[in-house]
Amino acid sequence: MIQRITILFFCLMLLLCTQAQVTGVVSGNKEKILIGEPFTMRFELKAISSSAAIQWQLPDSIPHFEIISIDSSNVLTRKITLTSFDSGLWAVENIAALVPSNVNGQPQLLKFSPKEILIEYDTTGNQLMNDIKPIVEVNAGQWFIGLIVAAVGLISLILLIILFRNWKQKKVTDVIDESPGTALEDVLKKIAQLKKEDWHTQLDQKRHFSDLSHAVKRYYERKLRVPCTKLTTDEFVLAVKPHLINDRVITLTQALRLSDAVKFAKFAAAATECMQVLESLETTVKQTEKELNPDA
Repeated sequence: MIQRITILFFCLMLLLCTQAQVTGVVSGNKEKILIGEPFTMRFELKAISSSAAIQWQLPDSIPHFEIISIDSSNVLTRKITLTSFDSGLWAVENIAALVPSNVNGQPQLLKFSPKEILIEYDTTGNQLMNDIKPIVEVNAGQWFIGLIVAAVGLISLILLIILFRNWKQKKVTDVIDESPGTALEDVLKKIAQLKKEDWHTQLDQKRHFSDLSHAVKRYYERKLRVPCTKLTTDEFVLAVKPHLINDRVITLTQALRLSDAVKFAKFAAAATECMQVLESLETTVKQTEKELNPDA
């Protein structure tokens, strides 16, 4: 009797497995990111054999997002690394796979559920807008008071324009080429020097990443005539974005965010990862040089 019950139980389980529908599971390592920050989405097929005929259907582009890389090493899984430069709440969608049905073996299109990601600016520090004072009503009968206020406002506007022009001229003169070498020569020399250093301890990484971050920002400061060395990572990315293509901006953002994590959060990266950052930044500045000087 017990043997019959056991056989019946296994037959029932086998029937349930064969009739199980193929499902798609979506997961991500982050629910919200700062502009330019990379994140990874995982799309996985469940209740299907890895030997089945599976045809993934991935879009060439996803609205509001930039595709950095796609990991297709696993037949049942696709890992897509993305970033975005558009603030707002956007959905990662239009990911699908053509899979055989477990019921009749016919191909069926399985669409993954959209996954929403919040992209926002870094509003920490002193980047928030100051409060605006409310307008004070003026007695309509006292017209001369309105005239005085208008005159004071006009004078203040003129003074602000003069101060702004002086500040802008000073800001431009702050970018001085004190080095006898070119911007490209100096940054490549610093990267070559850092490749020879020891990157195994967190203290060494903190010191080297400080030098690397300053050298890269100094290169773009001299090329774009913008005081990049005085900017935070977020400010720097926003300053260079109008001048560079997205691939360059993404590489710079990833490298500088890793640098910030090592310098300020006491994060210790693998030595091989540090070497990869040096290689990617070396390639990026060389490509930038060609793009900013097409006739050189």
